Amino acid sequence: MKKSILFTTAALTLALTACSETAEPADGSKDASSMTLEEVYSKAIEENNEIESVKSSAVLNQNVTMGEEGSINTVSEIDMSIKNDPLTVHQVNTTKMTGEGTDGESFTVESYMNDEGFFMQDPTTNEWMKLPSEMSDQLMQMNESQSNPGTELENLEAYIEDFSFEQNDDSFILTLNASGEKFSDMLIEQTGELMPDLGLGIPTEALFQDTTFEDVLYVITLDKETFLIESLDLDMTMNMKFAEQSMIMEQKLESVYTDYNAVDEVTVPQEVIESAVEIEL
Repeated sequence: MKKSILFTTAALTLALTACSETAEPADGSKDASSMTLEEVYSKAIEENNEIESVKSSAVLNQNVTMGEEGSINTVSEIDMSIKNDPLTVHQVNTTKMTGEGTDGESFTVESYMNDEGFFMQDPTTNEWMKLPSEMSDQLMQMNESQSNPGTELENLEAYIEDFSFEQNDDSFILTLNASGEKFSDMLIEQTGELMPDLGLGIPTEALFQDTTFEDVLYVITLDKETFLIESLDLDMTMNMKFAEQSMIMEQKLESVYTDYNAVDEVTVPQEVIESAVEIEL
């Protein structure tokens, strides 16, 4: 019993010490900050929750292997302009697919989102469509989290003691290895928000019942002066089993954020609103 208490006390002490340590300076760094991880993290959440607009550029590289079938690789380049209060988003997504059952086709989808709905251009006909309200609401929730980079910081705050903490002259670098059972619930929740049923008609609870996450790595870079997120990278391997099928998904996301509070008004063009045909489920 005494050993258990001592072990728990030692673990807690190490966690608190990690949060109160200053960032390890990178080689050659001359401008070292004395702020602790806890101080930097708290300030970053505060500043990132106050943004009025932002631009983001992301590259999502995803490789999916179903059972013994071949794999499909998808690379998406996503550019977004985001204005908050009310939330309005303009997005251009260029995707290329290679592998089993594909011919290396590439397509670009442009979309707008505001409180009137989600408007998307059909890449094959160039005609504009308006998604049903049920789908628009779901996409609105997804984009609300993406529109505020600080949301990711809030999602990971419970694991602050697990971060490594470094700095160079211009940035703080926060790294989290989120592999293992400790992070499973958080990763399932985040993944479920991004792909509620994978289009397979399978409830989220069943979809992730036999899911494990491996090699999950977050790297968050913060500007030293503003505490705003400069970049957020995520590497993840997910193993899933459902309907007697197994799936391995390897995902690498690299996101860069720029033009904080400097984005011009984001509006849905009137011709898009007038010409869009509402889709029926």
